[in-house]
Amino acid sequence: MEAEQPQRRDGRTRDTRERIHGIALELFVTQGFANTTMQDIADRLGLTKAALYYHFPTKRDLIRSILQPGIDDVEAFLSDTERETLSRREILERFFDLNYAHRTAFLALSLDPSGMAELEVENWIPRLAATFQRLLFGPDATNEDRIRAVIVANGLSRCATLFTDIPHDELRAKAVNVAMQTLTAPQTDTGSHPGAAAGAAETTGTPS
Repeated sequence: MEAEQPQRRDGRTRDTRERIHGIALELFVTQGFANTTMQDIADRLGLTKAALYYHFPTKRDLIRSILQPGIDDVEAFLSDTERETLSRREILERFFDLNYAHRTAFLALSLDPSGMAELEVENWIPRLAATFQRLLFGPDATNEDRIRAVIVANGLSRCATLFTDIPHDELRAKAVNVAMQTLTAPQTDTGSHPGAAAGAAETTGTPS
């Protein structure tokens, strides 16, 4: 097993943490969060378990260090986008880019949502859905608008996460174009305008 020298300040500790993240994320994708142990990760890395615990005292710390940045970036995206004046296409492109940047972490969450329990989130998915509805349709979204917003958010996230065989530029262009078609298709809903927050708890969004 590889011996660790945590006291060194020449970049080795950072490199080791990056290696741990890479291997742990690979295992979380293939085995799930619940079924992956710290011993599994240490064995794959060729580290002692004690060395792994030096960098991440608990499995929860490790999971959060991998997943929380993506969650925080989504929160920042929503907050920043609400303050800016962007076209729908610009919003969708930025949302795709965000999901693509965190595609492996979001894939792990899609395959095993139990990882969400380790994160600092509060009503995160409903808030994401409600904010996305406002961004795309404003405060007076119809029921059909709300459904379209959730389909678009989930669809873009899934495309960015799952289609690893499609080149990035092609995937981005086609996913955003299809999302735009979904948003601009003729309305079939003749119902009421319930408001942006109503029913948000029943919707879903990234990670998806």
